[in-house]
Amino acid sequence: MRFKKPIKPMLARSGGIFSHPDWIFEPKIDGTRCIAHLGRAVNLQNRRQRSITFRYPELLSQLKQLKRSCVLDGEIAVLVKGRPDFSALSQRERQSDPLRIGYLSESLPASYIVFDLLFLGGKSLMSLPLLERKAILADVLPHEGNVVPMDFWDGAGEAYYSAALRLGLEGVVAKRKGSSYQPGVRSADWIKVKKGLTVDLVVGGYIPGKGHRRFTFGGLLLGAFRNGALIYVGRVGSGFTQEELEDISSQLQPVEISPFENPPGTPGVTWVSPLLVMEVSALEVTSDGHLRAPTFIRQRHDRLPDECSLDQLKDACIRPSCKDSLPA
Repeated sequence: MRFKKPIKPMLARSGGIFSHPDWIFEPKIDGTRCIAHLGRAVNLQNRRQRSITFRYPELLSQLKQLKRSCVLDGEIAVLVKGRPDFSALSQRERQSDPLRIGYLSESLPASYIVFDLLFLGGKSLMSLPLLERKAILADVLPHEGNVVPMDFWDGAGEAYYSAALRLGLEGVVAKRKGSSYQPGVRSADWIKVKKGLTVDLVVGGYIPGKGHRRFTFGGLLLGAFRNGALIYVGRVGSGFTQEELEDISSQLQPVEISPFENPPGTPGVTWVSPLLVMEVSALEVTSDGHLRAPTFIRQRHDRLPDECSLDQLKDACIRPSCKDSLPA
C-alpha cells in the first residue's frame, strides 16, 4: 500500500475531567506521536510528518511481522518499570548514528502503543465510529510484544483519571465513542486532561548562565504566535539536566533583532531564531499573560514553532468544566 502524502494526526483539545457513558478514557502517554504506514514497506511518521523509521529498528521488525496493509496511529514510548519514561525516550529521539541506535534498541527498547486504525487493506476507516475502529484494531494487533493496542476505560472518567495519576501517568485522553477520525483537526471529540498546566512554547532568546551554567544558559525566553507575531509569555530556567542544557545550547542560533513583538526588558539577552519548541509546566497564567513559575519538561522535536499559538495557550490555562467540555 502506498500513500501520496503523509497523514496529519488528529489532535485533542484541553479540558477538565468528567464521566459520561458516551465517552471512553485512555491513559495519556508521555511519548512521541507516530502514524505507522504498513504495506510493502513500513514507514513511521512523527507529528511533523517526518520519517523516524530508522530510529526504531525493534518496532520496524515487529511491524513487518504483522504482514498487514494498514495505517495505525499511536504513541512511541520507552517503558521503565512499566511506565513511560520520557528521559529514556529522549535518548532515542536524538540519535542518528546507526551503531548507537542499534545499541539503544536493545538497552532502551521502545514500545508502540496503538490507539487507532485509519486504513485497512487500502480502505479508509476514518469515517467509522471510534469504537468500531478499535474493535477492528483489536483483531489486527497482537496483545503482546512491543506493538500493542492501547487499553481504555468506558464512561467512568473521574475514577480512571485518579487511578492514572496514582500510577504516575500525566493524565488521560477522553474520546467520544461515535467520533470519526479527523486528520489535522484539533477536535472537541478528543479531550486531553493533564494533572497540571502544560504548554508548548517557542524559544526566542536566552540569558547567560552563571556558575556551572556559564557555558550554556541561565534561562530561555519563550513565546507563542498570534496572527504571525511571536508574543513573549515568560522565561524558564529550571528543570534542565546538564545534558539538556548542553544539547539545547548547541541548537540556539543567535540573531541581531528580537523575534518577539513585545520583547521583555531583560538585560543581557541574546535573541535567537524562533526554531525550537519546548514543553513547560506552570502554576498558572498571570493577569498580564505571563506564565507563573514555569518548569522545563522536554524539547518537542515533533512540533513546529507555528503550531504554538496563543489560542492553544489559552486552552491549556482555562480548563473548561465538564459542561464546557461536552458539546451539546
